[in-house]
Amino acid sequence: MTAFKKSTTDQPVLLELVGESKIADLLKGTRGQRYEASGVHFKDGYLYVVFDDAPNILRIRPDWSTSEEAPALIETHVRTTGYEDITYQPFEKRWYCLIEASETRPGRFRPLIDEFDESFQFIDSHWLDFPVKRENKGIEGLSYLRYRGQDTILGLCEGNACKSGSAGREPGKGRIQVFRRTDGEWQRTGTIKLPETVLFEDYASLDFRDRYVTVISQVSSAMWVGRVRSDPTSLDDLFEDESRTFLFPRDKEERIIYCNLEGVTWLPDRRLVVVSDKAKADEQASRCRRKDQSIHIFKLPARG
Repeated sequence: MTAFKKSTTDQPVLLELVGESKIADLLKGTRGQRYEASGVHFKDGYLYVVFDDAPNILRIRPDWSTSEEAPALIETHVRTTGYEDITYQPFEKRWYCLIEASETRPGRFRPLIDEFDESFQFIDSHWLDFPVKRENKGIEGLSYLRYRGQDTILGLCEGNACKSGSAGREPGKGRIQVFRRTDGEWQRTGTIKLPETVLFEDYASLDFRDRYVTVISQVSSAMWVGRVRSDPTSLDDLFEDESRTFLFPRDKEERIIYCNLEGVTWLPDRRLVVVSDKAKADEQASRCRRKDQSIHIFKLPARG
């Protein structure tokens, strides 16, 4: 990723749209089907997209409009439900797919990770050491890194202070949970607090690469990018500065039009890919449906 410069103003700037398509339009013969995209990861020239309503993975070139290679839908045959996010472990060539929260016993829930080999053959499942109160309110974003020789996973909480309901909508308390791999599960080892100036109402996806942490918000339709120190002394001293906040494009009346953003991953040359879930017809404005169930490519503004 290209280095970010600290803004000379506190005002966030708009990302620039490069291109976008409805997923159903990219997969021949599937118009009318639902594609509730929830996570995306870029690897070796392909985008891998997961859906929270089906256990399939979409593999597609980021230049899909000009590529001669057709998109492929990979069936995992593991479960009937889908995944919330996806990340890749390059050392052993493993895919990790996140289930936001699964019931461990009646009324008790924890996030779960399904592990696959490089061709998406199932290997095993492991719990994340992080109890949550509700089935659909757990860890929302996932990213892998190797830290001091150990497998580490970053898990983004959906609500502020990792809370649900009205308490989770109080901005300024974004949290990322840190997990290390053990024999039987991913053991929680700490919590990363996003800067209090990240005033998002919720948190929808996470990406970590090249010392940059990227977080997007669905409700705020915004993105924050923070740079990690080269040798942080603790999780409380992780970021070099408050870094940058960007807004996804608005309409002419400055209303949010990207209402259902769920996954984020970076491409070369200051571009990023975001995927969108299905709009809620009974809760969201009709303009939200124009951008839902889609893949979008944005770029940083020239002055970013």
